[in-house]
Amino acid sequence: MRSVRIGTSTVHVFGVLKGLVSESMKVEKAVSALSPDLVGVGVSHEELEALKVKADYSLYEMSVLEEVYSVYMESFGPISLPTPAYVKALDVCAEKKIPIEAVDLNDADFTEAYCQHIGATEMVREAFFTRSIGRKKFDISSPEAFALDWDRRLNKASGFRLLEMEREEHMAQRLFDLSVRYSIILAVIEYERYEAVADLLEKKEPARTSGS
Repeated sequence: MRSVRIGTSTVHVFGVLKGLVSESMKVEKAVSALSPDLVGVGVSHEELEALKVKADYSLYEMSVLEEVYSVYMESFGPISLPTPAYVKALDVCAEKKIPIEAVDLNDADFTEAYCQHIGATEMVREAFFTRSIGRKKFDISSPEAFALDWDRRLNKASGFRLLEMEREEHMAQRLFDLSVRYSIILAVIEYERYEAVADLLEKKEPARTSGS
Protein backbone atom coordinates (compact mmCIF):
# COMPACT_ATOMS: atom_id res chain seq x y z
CA MET A 1 0.00 0.00 0.00
CA ARG A 2 1.17 3.52 -0.81
CA SER A 3 -0.19 6.53 1.08
CA VAL A 4 -0.15 9.95 -0.57
CA ARG A 5 -0.90 13.15 1.30
CA ILE A 6 -2.78 15.73 -0.78
CA GLY A 7 -3.47 18.91 1.16
CA THR A 8 -5.47 17.83 4.20
CA SER A 9 -6.48 14.52 2.62
CA THR A 10 -4.76 11.15 2.32
CA VAL A 11 -5.18 8.69 -0.52
CA HIS A 12 -4.16 5.13 0.31
CA VAL A 13 -3.44 3.31 -2.96
CA PHE A 14 -3.84 -0.42 -2.42
CA GLY A 15 -2.73 -2.86 -5.12
CA VAL A 16 -4.78 -6.05 -5.47
CA LEU A 17 -4.31 -9.14 -7.60
CA LYS A 18 -7.07 -9.86 -10.07
CA GLY A 19 -8.94 -13.12 -9.59
CA LEU A 20 -7.26 -14.29 -6.38
CA VAL A 21 -9.89 -14.98 -3.70
CA SER A 22 -7.51 -14.34 -0.79
CA GLU A 23 -7.20 -10.68 -1.86
CA SER A 24 -10.76 -10.03 -0.66
CA MET A 25 -9.71 -10.47 2.97
CA LYS A 26 -6.93 -7.91 2.49
CA VAL A 27 -9.45 -5.36 1.25
CA GLU A 28 -11.74 -5.99 4.22
CA LYS A 29 -8.83 -5.53 6.63
CA ALA A 30 -7.73 -2.33 4.87
CA VAL A 31 -11.21 -0.83 5.18
CA SER A 32 -11.39 -1.76 8.86
CA ALA A 33 -7.93 -0.33 9.57
CA LEU A 34 -8.34 2.93 7.65
CA SER A 35 -12.06 3.72 8.08
CA PRO A 36 -12.07 5.59 4.76
CA ASP A 37 -14.59 8.27 3.85
CA LEU A 38 -14.59 6.87 0.31
CA VAL A 39 -13.42 3.77 -1.51
CA GLY A 40 -12.30 4.19 -5.11
CA VAL A 41 -12.14 1.08 -7.29
CA GLY A 42 -10.03 0.71 -10.44
CA VAL A 43 -12.93 -0.22 -12.70
CA SER A 44 -15.15 1.74 -15.07
CA HIS A 45 -18.50 3.16 -14.01
CA GLU A 46 -20.20 0.52 -16.11
CA GLU A 47 -18.17 -2.30 -14.53
CA LEU A 48 -18.98 -1.07 -11.04
CA GLU A 49 -22.69 -1.04 -11.85
CA ALA A 50 -22.38 -4.58 -13.25
CA LEU A 51 -20.70 -5.76 -10.05
CA LYS A 52 -23.82 -4.78 -8.14
CA VAL A 53 -25.87 -7.38 -10.08
CA LYS A 54 -24.61 -10.59 -8.49
CA ALA A 55 -27.17 -12.71 -10.28
CA ASP A 56 -25.20 -12.12 -13.48
CA TYR A 57 -21.82 -13.30 -12.14
CA SER A 58 -22.36 -16.82 -13.46
CA LEU A 59 -22.91 -15.46 -16.98
CA TYR A 60 -19.38 -14.11 -17.29
CA GLU A 61 -17.30 -15.87 -19.95
CA MET A 62 -13.53 -15.62 -19.79
CA SER A 63 -11.43 -14.84 -22.82
CA VAL A 64 -8.57 -17.16 -23.81
CA LEU A 65 -6.06 -14.89 -22.10
CA GLU A 66 -8.14 -14.70 -18.94
CA GLU A 67 -8.38 -18.48 -18.83
CA VAL A 68 -4.61 -18.88 -19.11
CA TYR A 69 -4.03 -16.12 -16.54
CA SER A 70 -6.37 -17.93 -14.15
CA VAL A 71 -4.55 -21.24 -14.60
CA TYR A 72 -1.26 -19.63 -13.58
CA MET A 73 -2.78 -17.62 -10.73
CA GLU A 74 -4.45 -20.74 -9.34
CA SER A 75 -0.95 -21.83 -8.31
CA PHE A 76 -1.30 -19.35 -5.45
CA GLY A 77 -4.85 -20.10 -4.33
CA PRO A 78 -8.49 -20.28 -5.42
CA ILE A 79 -9.60 -18.04 -8.28
CA SER A 80 -12.95 -16.40 -8.87
CA LEU A 81 -14.48 -13.91 -11.29
CA PRO A 82 -15.37 -11.07 -11.07
CA THR A 83 -12.24 -10.07 -9.17
CA PRO A 84 -12.95 -10.90 -5.50
CA ALA A 85 -11.14 -7.81 -4.22
CA TYR A 86 -13.54 -5.54 -6.11
CA VAL A 87 -16.58 -7.55 -5.02
CA LYS A 88 -15.47 -7.35 -1.39
CA ALA A 89 -14.91 -3.59 -1.67
CA LEU A 90 -18.48 -3.23 -2.91
CA ASP A 91 -19.88 -5.48 -0.17
CA VAL A 92 -17.96 -3.82 2.67
CA CYS A 93 -18.95 -0.36 1.49
CA ALA A 94 -22.60 -1.39 1.38
CA GLU A 95 -22.36 -2.87 4.87
CA LYS A 96 -20.56 0.13 6.39
CA LYS A 97 -22.40 2.72 4.28
CA ILE A 98 -19.16 4.04 2.76
CA PRO A 99 -19.44 5.77 -0.64
CA ILE A 100 -17.76 3.87 -3.47
CA GLU A 101 -16.64 5.35 -6.79
CA ALA A 102 -15.27 3.93 -10.04
CA VAL A 103 -12.00 5.67 -10.92
CA ASP A 104 -11.01 4.02 -14.22
CA LEU A 105 -11.96 5.23 -17.70
CA ASN A 106 -15.62 4.76 -18.54
CA ASP A 107 -16.42 2.47 -21.45
CA ALA A 108 -16.76 5.23 -24.05
CA ASP A 109 -13.47 6.90 -23.08
CA PHE A 110 -11.67 3.56 -23.00
CA THR A 111 -12.94 2.74 -26.50
CA GLU A 112 -11.74 6.11 -27.75
CA ALA A 113 -8.32 5.63 -26.13
CA TYR A 114 -8.08 2.10 -27.53
CA CYS A 115 -8.80 3.30 -31.06
CA GLN A 116 -6.25 6.08 -30.64
CA HIS A 117 -3.39 3.90 -29.41
CA ILE A 118 -3.99 0.41 -30.82
CA GLY A 119 -3.25 0.00 -34.49
CA ALA A 120 -2.95 -3.00 -36.78
CA THR A 121 0.57 -3.85 -35.59
CA GLU A 122 -0.50 -4.01 -31.95
CA MET A 123 -3.53 -6.12 -32.81
CA VAL A 124 -1.38 -8.61 -34.73
CA ARG A 125 1.06 -8.83 -31.82
CA GLU A 126 -1.77 -9.43 -29.37
CA ALA A 127 -3.16 -12.20 -31.57
CA PHE A 128 0.30 -13.80 -31.80
CA PHE A 129 0.73 -13.52 -28.03
CA THR A 130 -2.62 -15.27 -27.53
CA ARG A 131 -1.81 -18.08 -29.98
CA SER A 132 1.63 -18.72 -28.50
CA ILE A 133 0.65 -18.35 -24.83
CA GLY A 134 0.96 -22.08 -24.16
CA ARG A 135 4.68 -22.03 -25.05
CA LYS A 136 5.61 -19.10 -22.81
CA LYS A 137 7.16 -19.35 -19.38
CA PHE A 138 6.30 -16.84 -16.68
CA ASP A 139 7.81 -15.82 -13.36
CA ILE A 140 5.76 -17.74 -10.80
CA SER A 141 7.98 -17.06 -7.80
CA SER A 142 5.06 -15.15 -6.26
CA PRO A 143 1.60 -14.01 -7.40
CA GLU A 144 2.86 -10.43 -7.59
CA ALA A 145 5.84 -11.43 -9.74
CA PHE A 146 3.58 -13.37 -12.07
CA ALA A 147 1.08 -10.51 -12.41
CA LEU A 148 3.85 -8.06 -13.30
CA ASP A 149 5.54 -10.46 -15.73
CA TRP A 150 2.24 -11.21 -17.44
CA ASP A 151 1.43 -7.50 -17.70
CA ARG A 152 4.86 -6.65 -19.08
CA ARG A 153 4.57 -9.22 -21.86
CA LEU A 154 0.94 -8.50 -22.67
CA ASN A 155 1.64 -4.78 -23.00
CA LYS A 156 5.01 -5.07 -24.70
CA ALA A 157 3.79 -3.17 -27.78
CA SER A 158 4.01 0.61 -27.38
CA GLY A 159 0.33 1.14 -28.16
CA PHE A 160 -0.80 -1.06 -25.30
CA ARG A 161 1.68 0.61 -22.95
CA LEU A 162 0.30 4.01 -23.90
CA LEU A 163 -3.23 2.77 -23.29
CA GLU A 164 -2.32 1.58 -19.79
CA MET A 165 -0.53 4.86 -19.09
CA GLU A 166 -3.69 6.75 -20.03
CA ARG A 167 -5.66 4.59 -17.61
CA GLU A 168 -3.12 5.28 -14.85
CA GLU A 169 -3.23 9.02 -15.45
CA HIS A 170 -7.02 9.01 -15.43
CA MET A 171 -7.19 7.06 -12.16
CA ALA A 172 -4.65 9.35 -10.52
CA GLN A 173 -6.51 12.47 -11.64
CA ARG A 174 -9.84 11.06 -10.51
CA LEU A 175 -8.46 10.28 -7.06
CA PHE A 176 -6.84 13.71 -6.89
CA ASP A 177 -10.18 15.35 -7.69
CA LEU A 178 -11.99 13.22 -5.11
CA SER A 179 -9.46 14.22 -2.44
CA VAL A 180 -11.00 17.69 -2.47
CA ARG A 181 -14.22 16.22 -1.04
CA TYR A 182 -12.97 13.28 1.04
CA SER A 183 -10.32 13.26 3.78
CA ILE A 184 -9.44 9.56 3.74
CA ILE A 185 -9.65 7.59 0.49
CA LEU A 186 -8.85 3.93 -0.03
CA ALA A 187 -8.13 3.26 -3.71
CA VAL A 188 -8.38 -0.43 -4.64
CA ILE A 189 -6.34 -0.70 -7.86
CA GLU A 190 -5.06 -3.69 -9.83
CA TYR A 191 -1.57 -4.56 -8.64
CA GLU A 192 -0.02 -3.93 -12.05
CA ARG A 193 -1.15 -0.27 -12.04
CA TYR A 194 -1.13 0.84 -8.42
CA GLU A 195 2.53 1.93 -8.17
CA ALA A 196 2.22 4.13 -11.25
CA VAL A 197 -1.04 5.61 -9.98
CA ALA A 198 0.60 6.45 -6.63
CA ASP A 199 3.62 7.96 -8.40
CA LEU A 200 1.36 10.17 -10.52
CA LEU A 201 -0.59 11.28 -7.46
CA GLU A 202 2.60 12.32 -5.72
CA LYS A 203 3.57 14.49 -8.70
CA LYS A 204 0.28 16.35 -8.74
CA GLU A 205 1.09 18.25 -5.58
CA PRO A 206 4.04 18.38 -3.18
CA ALA A 207 3.13 15.69 -0.64
CA ARG A 208 4.25 13.67 2.32
CA THR A 209 4.23 10.00 1.49
CA SER A 210 4.63 6.72 3.33
CA GLY A 211 4.90 3.13 2.15
CA SER A 212 3.99 -0.18 3.72
